[in-house]
Amino acid sequence: MSVLRFRPSPASLVVMALGGFALFGWSAFGVTAAGQHSLEARLAQAEGERDALQAWQKQFRDVEAELREMQGKIGATRDEIAQVTATREKAKAQLAATQRELAAITKRLDQARDKVAQTGSIPTPEPAKKPAR
Repeated sequence: MSVLRFRPSPASLVVMALGGFALFGWSAFGVTAAGQHSLEARLAQAEGERDALQAWQKQFRDVEAELREMQGKIGATRDEIAQVTATREKAKAQLAATQRELAAITKRLDQARDKVAQTGSIPTPEPAKKPAR
């Protein structure tokens, strides 16, 4: 009985080796492509997060600019309030002085009326006094 023995020829060994290398190469390519796809997905996610952060930062800067503008307006309003308050205090002082002056004039008028009522005539005015030097 003859036993079949498989004896590959050198050409078939080369073909099997090249086939193995080709299979290994395509497998490595598939793994690399899958890794590349995963990296591209992560890159897209990172870019999306970056864009969201840039939008948030722009919004923050806009709000900050608006806040600075409002602070400037508040400062100007405070200055205006201080000026109005000073003017009001000055007007109150003038009013008080005018009221005192009016009271003095009213008192002199009442005294003059009383003198007219007592004598029935208008008295001659007193001579002007010379100011002291």
